[in-house]
Amino acid sequence: RSGNPGDANVIFDYRNGRDLASRSRDVKVIDLYGLTEAEARDQHPAVYQHVLSNVKPHRAQNNRASYRENWWIYGEARSELRKAMAGIDRYVATIETAKHRVFQFLPIGIVPDNMLVCSALSDAFWLGVMSSRLHVVWALRAGGTLEDRPRYNKTACFDPFPFPAEVPDNLKDCIRNEAEKLDALRKKVLAEHSDITLTGLYNALEAIRVAEQEKTAI
Repeated sequence: RSGNPGDANVIFDYRNGRDLASRSRDVKVIDLYGLTEAEARDQHPAVYQHVLSNVKPHRAQNNRASYRENWWIYGEARSELRKAMAGIDRYVATIETAKHRVFQFLPIGIVPDNMLVCSALSDAFWLGVMSSRLHVVWALRAGGTLEDRPRYNKTACFDPFPFPAEVPDNLKDCIRNEAEKLDALRKKVLAEHSDITLTGLYNALEAIRVAEQEKTAI
């Protein structure tokens, strides 16, 4: 821990696929993006010392020159994503490889792992479109699989998807409201039931759908 209140500006919550699919480990990450080594040292001395002692020795062995030379910078800079997220308070994320294709909002203060596919979209309308059956089926067909788990590939699933260009305001509001409710309901259920995971929630939903289909077939 640091006694410097300003260090809160460079220490963030971190989430990877397992955190979202199961339960968050409440892991933190140091992100000194935008600071030179001298600025990091002068503005955040305790944080800088931690990175110097624990990160630099590993980076010194890295084959990538950018990692070795910019050892205090967290992972990939992902500058384009950072620019896109400037000014928004949340973004849409999905796990790259997962049994269930789920899209959800994450607060802007959470630093995503590189295995999360993130979109700089804060309007729930877009969350609704991405959560729609049309987009999910598209993603299942276009994204391929890893073993038996579907993959969501940005260039194959997101970029070529025909997102609606013109939508009447009343329909857009309807989709937006339903998406907000869906995102809030999932988070509420997970917060109230510590024994349930996001994967478990969708496993149960899938089992209910299968049971209903079997009843219909009889």
